[in-house]
Amino acid sequence: MDQFVEIFKNILIPVDGSNYSLAAVRIAGRLARIHMSKLTILHVIDTQVEEQLCRLNKEQCESIRINMEEEAQGLVNHMKRELSELGVEARTLVIRGAPHEVILDISARESVDLIVMGKLGRRGIKRILLGSVAERVIEFSKCPVLLVNHYDR
Repeated sequence: MDQFVEIFKNILIPVDGSNYSLAAVRIAGRLARIHMSKLTILHVIDTQVEEQLCRLNKEQCESIRINMEEEAQGLVNHMKRELSELGVEARTLVIRGAPHEVILDISARESVDLIVMGKLGRRGIKRILLGSVAERVIEFSKCPVLLVNHYDR
């Protein structure tokens, strides 16, 4: 081996707060150490969910938005600390929108080499109606997607 080639220079880690996304962060951190990658932790505040919550309680809509933003910031900061414990730095992003669309947009705009994300365990009618964010990202991504389907307890 004459020269080490950095395959994954820029890794995107979409997180949703599940144990699967925590496992994805940990795996991405290990990959980043090997490839000396730039890491971005992304959480998408699903605007459809936000709109539904606001419809149920119009008086508290602004409060709902603020709470969702604060929870999202707390989540990405927690994931960033997880990476820091592995000796890896990352930047964080919180963006509102349709999760799969935002993930794909950021991936294309920032020339991401790899997306590492956890699976989402939807079942039944929710899966049929909403589909899986991971499935949509896999289907439309221009870069490889590593889907983490297990987690360490």
